[in-house]
Formats: sequence, C-alpha cells, structure tokens
Amino acid sequence: MRASAQSIALAALTLGVFTACGKMAIDGEVVDAAGNPVTGARIGAVGSLCEAHTDDAGKFAFECTPGPYDLSITMPGYIGEAVPTVQATERKRYDVGRRLLVKVPEQEGLLVFDGQAYRALNPGRLERRAGGVGAKAFKHYCLNDKESQANPFAAGPQPFFDNRTEGKWRVFRLDEDGCAYRMSPKSDTQWGIDYAERLTPTTKTVEQGRDIVVMDLQPGKYFVADWEAGFFVKLPGAGEGYSGYLLEVSG
Repeated sequence: MRASAQSIALAALTLGVFTACGKMAIDGEVVDAAGNPVTGARIGAVGSLCEAHTDDAGKFAFECTPGPYDLSITMPGYIGEAVPTVQATERKRYDVGRRLLVKVPEQEGLLVFDGQAYRALNPGRLERRAGGVGAKAFKHYCLNDKESQANPFAAGPQPFFDNRTEGKWRVFRLDEDGCAYRMSPKSDTQWGIDYAERLTPTTKTVEQGRDIVVMDLQPGKYFVADWEAGFFVKLPGAGEGYSGYLLEVSG
C-alpha cells in the first residue's frame, strides 16, 4: 500500500511539473530483433531539440512542448523502424511502447525484413523477345518463368533495405503477357518504350550507401530492377536479359 501511495504521489507531482512547465513527456523502450534492450540509441522529436538516449534497460524518456511529432530512432549499425506520428498535444505523458532496431546486414542488394533479420529477395529475370523488321520490329522484355522465383507480399507500402547498390530502382507492373515493357520503332532512328505502369519508390537514407526504399504496391505482379548496376545480363542461349526481382502482391 505504501509503494502504491508513493507511485500515485510521484505521478501527481510529475503531472504537476509538466503542467507548470507547459510540457508533455514521451517515453518508450527500444529493443533488437531478439527482444534484447538496445543501450545508447538516440530518440528525438523531428523538428525540435527534444531528444534522449536509451539506458541499460533500453528505456527512454524526454520532455517537449505539446504538438504532433515524428520520432527518429537512430543507432550506429542499426536500422530503425518507422514510428507513427505521436499526437502529443496535451501536457501529459505519452508512451510509444516498444520500438525495434535491426542490425544492418552484411549482405548487399535489395533486402526485406522477415521479422528477425533482413534477407535477400528471390531472384528474377526478364528476357528479350525480339522480332520483325522495319515498322513491325519489336523488342519485348518479359518474365523468364524458368529463372524467376516469386516474392509474395501483401498490398500496401512495403519498405525494403537497399544495402550498398547503385540505388536506381525501377518498378514495372507486368502486363497480361508477363512483360515489363515493350519497345517498337517511332522513327528510323528512335525507339519508343511502352509499359503498363512504372511505380516511383520513395527513398530515405539511413547512412552512406544504405537506404530504406518504400514501394506502394497494389495487387498484381511487378518486376523490380536496379537500372544502373547489375541489371543487364547475358542469358545463355537467349541473348540479352535483365536481372531483378518478381513481386507477387495479393489484395
């Protein structure tokens, strides 16, 4: 009973301090993928000077003036999860719960988080299908089913980790024939490119050479490729082709 009374008194005193100072408080906890506390992680309210570092138990708390805040959680060698905007508009305490930091993987490429660690996507391949002459010439770049293994995802924004690639990702929605894009002559000297849809990912830099790439995927099949590096390949017996990843997105 005495401990409970002390807790109530402390809470009342704390709230009184916040009210008097015109501030609110944000607290929470930071752990790694195994659930272990992360010590020394920096947590800050974006656009303000309000910040704190986690203690030995992975806990943090800081005070700031009331308002909506996006939280930034950073730690060298780790990738932080996105934290929804905290609507800390009143002078009280806000608990943002347990937040996750994941160690930066050694493997390079476009990676996806599986709940414990980042893993490589299954590889995919486009092949060139060319034919015709003159105005009827064509080059179609379509999925090679034998050399492609699908990566299943649910519809919605999907974050990937780009670890030390050129980072020029292009996302093509495959058409009914499994083609990412088609080329045909527009004139004697120029070819035109036609594709059903090409999404534009958004990128947030974690550190030099490492980015979070978010793709807003709707149901369908997509082919993702790094346009600047590792994209063009030679296919034995099939001429030229393009490497990347096949994404199958369900509704």
